[in-house]
Amino acid sequence: MVNLDRIRLDVENFSSEMNLEYFLTHAGFKEESNISAIYEKYAHLFDKKLIVTLAGMRKQARDEDERKLRYLQAFSLEYYLGMVVKELTDKAETMQTKGTVKVDGEKLAFHLAQIRMINEPNRQKREKLYQARNKCIDKINGPLLERMQKLHGAARDFGYKDYMALFMDAKEIDFPSLAKTMQDFISQTESIYTQRMNEELREKVGVGIKEAEKHDVSFFFRAKEFDTYFKKQSMIPALKKTLANMGIKLAKQKNVTLDLEERPKKNPRAFCTPIKIPEDVRLVMMPHGGHDDYATLLHETGHVEHFAYVNPKLPIEYKWLGDNSVTESFAFLLEYLLTDENWLEQHIKIDKTEQYLNFVFLYKLFFLRAYGAKISYEIKLHTDHLDGMDEIYKTVHEKVLKYKHPTTHYLITVDDAFYSAQYLQAWIFEAQLKNFLVREYGEEWFNNVKAGNYLTNLWSYGQKYNVVELAKILGYSGLDVKPLTTSIMKHLR
Repeated sequence: MVNLDRIRLDVENFSSEMNLEYFLTHAGFKEESNISAIYEKYAHLFDKKLIVTLAGMRKQARDEDERKLRYLQAFSLEYYLGMVVKELTDKAETMQTKGTVKVDGEKLAFHLAQIRMINEPNRQKREKLYQARNKCIDKINGPLLERMQKLHGAARDFGYKDYMALFMDAKEIDFPSLAKTMQDFISQTESIYTQRMNEELREKVGVGIKEAEKHDVSFFFRAKEFDTYFKKQSMIPALKKTLANMGIKLAKQKNVTLDLEERPKKNPRAFCTPIKIPEDVRLVMMPHGGHDDYATLLHETGHVEHFAYVNPKLPIEYKWLGDNSVTESFAFLLEYLLTDENWLEQHIKIDKTEQYLNFVFLYKLFFLRAYGAKISYEIKLHTDHLDGMDEIYKTVHEKVLKYKHPTTHYLITVDDAFYSAQYLQAWIFEAQLKNFLVREYGEEWFNNVKAGNYLTNLWSYGQKYNVVELAKILGYSGLDVKPLTTSIMKHLR
């Protein structure tokens, strides 16, 4: 007989220990990842027999009991696969944290080289950094390919047709349908994206979109011309004031930690990691200057506040598990304050508002198209043979984004478990949520304590409800991409 209370407690402890290990490694406090030991400690959570038992119990359950068992089953399935490849995950992570590149006689940490690259105005120097990192990535592809092969094999061994079929069942997301929605979005925005990106790249980087490399686009979106407005020392005051206007006092949140220090081994990819929900939630980022720092800080703060306001009395399943599209939606909601003219005027006082808004909406469109390409590619990656996927990666992304892509990035850019789908659902729902807040609390909803109270109430439910259910709670029939498309096209025409 399965002891569900024991399983729930171990799920919480496992999640906490994994997140702490992730924090220590990616925040630059330790070089070697050691998730293998944590997997071994909690191996009973990822036993095939337990997963089959949970599936059987789920079929017999109803309502809330069925939901909680579904979340537990999805958790065990995902981490079962993680346990299968734990050594290869450690190897790939360690190769990145300990990896170095050498450019013009200078030795740089692998992660630090990326920061240097996106800030380098000289195209030849930027190209050298880019190629040096790609050589390093080519080596990392060895364990990443073996890891992917094992993941696919494990999914089939578990009785699924392929890796995609497993996660369509576990997450209850129709990936091909979502990809079709994004293909329609890509078609609708094709002309404006191509025209605007080509113009901007020629003006800011000196090359057209067809000649541009991935590093050129990264440098362009770094947008140093706006740095004077997005000062590093003003970030936290702007954040605190924004939250305070919604009734949230960041300084009094003893359960929130912001780690903004620069460390050589720190991963440049910002993240929020809850060590215990809601008692210990941490935000980690390595500032490199400019508007992107503000976007990152606001985005990760959306995660932080969501987890920090979760009702501590909720079942483990709703605090730790569920649909991550939900927390990504709240993250995007705060991030895209940077697309709001009123917020910019109050917190940034930028005198190039129209120019900046044109840029930031193009940036948003770029990401949406990039993730539309990403999910289409990942469907192919996880349903076809792996042979030749590097060329397919290049072809799919170049068709949508129009600039050159290296084949070497075909695995290192992939997140496990179709997380790209949850980002896409989050983008769609965020636009719906923002429309709701504007309708209920006005254009400056972010200055309204009542709006803050509404959000903290939503946050208190953790991830009990998925984004489709939340959309229905707000009065929509479900997820609808139209508000997102309308917003983009309105600001870029």
